[in-house]
Amino acid sequence: MRIVSTLALTLALVISASAAEAARVFIIHGIPGVNVDVYANLAGAPIGATPTIANFQPKQIVDLPAVGPATVDIRIFAAGANPQSAMPVIAVLGAAVPGPGEISILAHLDGHGAPTATIYRNDNSAPLPGAARVSVRHAAEAPAVQLTAGGVPKLALSNPYFGDLEVPAGVNLPLQLQVPFTGAAITPTATLSFTAGVRYFVYAIGSVTGGTFDFIVQAVR
Repeated sequence: MRIVSTLALTLALVISASAAEAARVFIIHGIPGVNVDVYANLAGAPIGATPTIANFQPKQIVDLPAVGPATVDIRIFAAGANPQSAMPVIAVLGAAVPGPGEISILAHLDGHGAPTATIYRNDNSAPLPGAARVSVRHAAEAPAVQLTAGGVPKLALSNPYFGDLEVPAGVNLPLQLQVPFTGAAITPTATLSFTAGVRYFVYAIGSVTGGTFDFIVQAVR
């Protein structure tokens, strides 16, 4: 709660918006094994003296319900680094925060294993009646993958792209990531059931070759 409150307060000081104009923003840490400090400010403004999010941990998600519209600079440093002298691990300069709407800002590895960030514009409309929406996002150092449901290919993705599926709620679905066109398994089959009216964001993160391949699953009502 402290992290969310601190970030919301910091952005509120530099970004003002009415409820009708504001966007919901999720900030997600998808780089395994390293804690970071996040600095966010209006585009072109000096970096603040203290982090917007301090000691941000892998797989952590910060939910900001009302931000923007604005253009912001986001710089991510190794935790404890001096932002005035150190080089940021990731710099996203001039990022547009739309309003209204919903976006996710994900720090992750690109297809070659270098730290990067991707801004996703989320579909925040309600899922179909009796269904859930699952948005699968490839954000790992890994080759292209295909998602199968019950052995049937549904999506093929490469880093950093995504695909959305409307799935029936309350039904056990055997899901697996495979190598496209070959059917070779990348992950074991996982049988999952989804709740009606909920939007699920599933991020594949980490590195297959580095042994840190993992998932972040976020459920949003």
